[in-house]
Amino acid sequence: MAEEDATTEYAVPPPGDEPHASAEETDRPAEQHCPNCGAPAERGQLVCLECGARIALTYRRPPSWKVPVAILVVVVALCALGAALAVTAIGDDAKKEVSAAPPHPRTPPSRPAKPKAARPAPAASALTRQGGLYAWPSTLTGFTVAINSTQDEGSARTFAQSAATTRPAKVGVIRGDDFRTLAKGFYVVFAGYYATREQADAATARLGKRFKGAFVQPVKR
Repeated sequence: MAEEDATTEYAVPPPGDEPHASAEETDRPAEQHCPNCGAPAERGQLVCLECGARIALTYRRPPSWKVPVAILVVVVALCALGAALAVTAIGDDAKKEVSAAPPHPRTPPSRPAKPKAARPAPAASALTRQGGLYAWPSTLTGFTVAINSTQDEGSARTFAQSAATTRPAKVGVIRGDDFRTLAKGFYVVFAGYYATREQADAATARLGKRFKGAFVQPVKR
């Protein structure tokens, strides 16, 4: 009897010698239970097999960053394509407008108009006829060709009448005392009236062939 008690006493492990749980038991995940009926459920089980209640839907897959990036790339590409098409369309429209516009005619540069020289009054309206000779009006200013000069009025008129027969020009006699540009005390036989000296020079060259010593004479009061 004493041996049985001793055996029974040693069947109980001494303090501190309790068996430890194995690594497999430690790593085993804790069991899940249905929050509705308390039935055991495996990890990852979504629906209770006893009552049909949902057990856990807490796990959600993190959103992917690839989809927003892909959408952004597509939007940027579409914007760039639209801008390129707009620029091309504007360039084409501008070229069409330029080609359709009529060319501007070139206006030749205007040349300043040359002032017209005033034509001198003709001799016929300036000189007055008196008999067979012409008289020089006191208000007339211009040039003539002197073909003879003398202090005797009769000799001057005789010479003038002789020269007028051949009609070289409108011939007459001027008294020197009546005009300040003529020699005082002389009578000048003149041929023609000329408004400019150039005209008088040309007439002197022509009349000098018949009347030696002819020269240009300005006549002014």
